[in-house]
Amino acid sequence: MDLTHVRRLIDLLATAPVAELEVEEGGCRIRITRGGGTQPDGAPSAPPAVVAHAPVAAVPPPAPTAAPVAEEALIAAPSYGVFHLSPAPGAPPFVTVGQDVQAGQEVGLVEAMKVFNAVRATQAGRIAAVLVEDGTEVEAGTPLFRLA
Repeated sequence: MDLTHVRRLIDLLATAPVAELEVEEGGCRIRITRGGGTQPDGAPSAPPAVVAHAPVAAVPPPAPTAAPVAEEALIAAPSYGVFHLSPAPGAPPFVTVGQDVQAGQEVGLVEAMKVFNAVRATQAGRIAAVLVEDGTEVEAGTPLFRLA
């Protein structure tokens, strides 16, 4: 498993109503758990912890942010398929990092069996990160964009 896949699993756990996720793939097993409760000062609990079992290499913790973001939202894939950032090869992407989007705005496409499903913003915000590369195969619910 590569670091990108592990990060996707962490993002998935952050948005799912479960406290623990365990995945086994190709002889590698990863268990990710979410810390419970809050810190004494009222700050939110630590991000999900990753417990890797051999032969997976150690995963460095994510770099701390300067200031916590009030609330981040994710835009997820509506279905299984290949994710596209632009409407056609060579065309400019629907959105770029730093761009403001409105709820319902088309931000990408997911293609499955030559059928294109629009990926739409679930709420207004600013694109903080594109979490999946153009042309990547995604599952329904895979986080594609992070809004700030």
